Amino acid sequence: MKRVWIILVGLMMLFGLFGCRSEAMGGEKTKGETGTCGENITWTYDKSTKTLTFSGTGEMEAEKFMWSDYKIQKLVIGEGITSIVRNAFYSNQNLTGELVLPSTLKTIGEFAFYGCEGLTGELILPDSVEKVGDYAFTRCKGFTGIKLSKSLKEIGDEAFADFENAEGTLELPDGLEKIGRCAFIRARKLRGDLIIPDSVTSMGDWVFSECGFDGKLKLPANLEKIEYSCFNHCENFTGDLVIPDSVKDIDFHAFCGCGFDGTLTLPKGLEHIGNGGLSYMKRLKGSVVLPDSLKLMENNAFEGDECITSLKLPKNLEYICSGCFRGCNSLTGELELPESLLVIGDHAFGGTAFTGTLKLPSGLISIGQAAFSGCNGFTSIAGFPETLTHIKDSAFSVCEGLTGELVFPDGLAYVGKYAFTGCAGITKVTFGNGISSVGPDAFGKCEGLKSAEFTGAIADYYGQDEKHPSFPEGCVVNAPASAVKRMDTWKENASKAEPGKESSTSASSDFGEEREVPYYWTSALTGDEYVGEGRLADVVLLFDDNILSVKINGRELLTVNYEADMNADPEDRIVTTKGFFCRDGWIEKLSYDTGFYSDDILTGTLTKADGSTEEVHFHTGSEESLYIRLEA
Repeated sequence: MKRVWIILVGLMMLFGLFGCRSEAMGGEKTKGETGTCGENITWTYDKSTKTLTFSGTGEMEAEKFMWSDYKIQKLVIGEGITSIVRNAFYSNQNLTGELVLPSTLKTIGEFAFYGCEGLTGELILPDSVEKVGDYAFTRCKGFTGIKLSKSLKEIGDEAFADFENAEGTLELPDGLEKIGRCAFIRARKLRGDLIIPDSVTSMGDWVFSECGFDGKLKLPANLEKIEYSCFNHCENFTGDLVIPDSVKDIDFHAFCGCGFDGTLTLPKGLEHIGNGGLSYMKRLKGSVVLPDSLKLMENNAFEGDECITSLKLPKNLEYICSGCFRGCNSLTGELELPESLLVIGDHAFGGTAFTGTLKLPSGLISIGQAAFSGCNGFTSIAGFPETLTHIKDSAFSVCEGLTGELVFPDGLAYVGKYAFTGCAGITKVTFGNGISSVGPDAFGKCEGLKSAEFTGAIADYYGQDEKHPSFPEGCVVNAPASAVKRMDTWKENASKAEPGKESSTSASSDFGEEREVPYYWTSALTGDEYVGEGRLADVVLLFDDNILSVKINGRELLTVNYEADMNADPEDRIVTTKGFFCRDGWIEKLSYDTGFYSDDILTGTLTKADGSTEEVHFHTGSEESLYIRLEA
């Protein structure tokens, strides 16, 4: 008897040893191959066919990644099952073939089939399905088509993202209410029209970005906002782009790079167009009529729309932001700027083909860098408004059609470098008594310019003995006999301390204990030029290795040590100096902040010789960025 027991124990140990060895060698786990996943649902896994079968009724319930250890190649989901649990088959690389879903199914959970790249054929969602969760079919690259449920109400974020091999058309059902962000992004082989039903009231950002639709787009009638990059680079769209009257906001890059070859219709109540919102639609034709409700067009709003031919601006618009119509080289006829306009941003109309006389609004403050560069169709400028404080670098460069005399107002302080270079038809320029600086090559290659008149003090300008002289050779520069040179005055004041203060005044260096923070705000000081606002546009502040350099009209006026606490809280971010002269007065401290469209801003108090003070700003962006920030 004892011998029999010894043999039995030995056999048990032997079977146990082989069993452990099989699992350790990477064999499929032998834990239960059947179980429940809901009150009335049973699952069974057949190892020989690698088939996972669900049968029963009701909602599926399961632990996270419950079947991840099974090498499932085929799914059978029985009729009666109403939901597929979240993460059910997440990134199952073994699943292949067509996916057949039961006609009773209502919801598909988040990440349910995420990354199941082996599934093929057309994905057909039964008409019972009401919701597809976030990332439910993301990166299921093997599907060759998609048919949505007629009962579908909600499509989650990235639900069908990267369906790069799905062909045919996409039919969105009536009754659909919400489409999540990136839901169909990069479905590049989808074709035909995209008709979004009126029941849709919410679409996320990037939702149809880089899709291949080659027909027309119909937007829902009740949509209020077209989100960030919603249709970005849908290059094959054709026909007109009609934005419904319900839309108030077209966000960043919403239609950037779209292929519409018809006309554009904007809603009467539109209030905002984001950065590049309607840019690089190179086949869009006809007129662009911006409604009077429009409050703000951000940078590059229509940039690169090469075939639009005319433009009507809103009557109450205050800012034309940087690059708004740059490269719209078919825009022609007279440019009518609204009287409300305060700032024309950098590159705003560069390369456009407007013709005739340019009439500037009576309240205009700023003309930005290259704002009208290459606008060869203008023949004259009908005067500059008294409110104008500066004309920035290259503002009218190579406007070859400009002719005659230019008379600048008393309020104009700065004409930037290359501002009118290449305008050979200009014959005379007269500056008002407020002019401070005329930049290098400001009137370079203006062969017809014979006379430059200063009516007050002589602005700083680059002479013929310097590189890049402000005026062409042969141009006679005249000024009153009593006129003083502004640069002489600046240099004299730069060597003095602020009135009422000792020159030995030094900044405090007690900045407390250093703290670990992920970003030091002081990094924003170095590498960029901080340009003065308004009449101080010829002043540039440069920061490097605790040295602040002050430049006027490109010339270094002075340097001064500065200190700044890199660990300071946002409200305490201050650049401190012993005081420095800045063209019209002295500044001791500058507070740092960020503004519209990543504009870095320094704000200080300028104390003049008579004791009066003025708040001044220096910033890194286009001029309108500063004004929009201050209003906000």
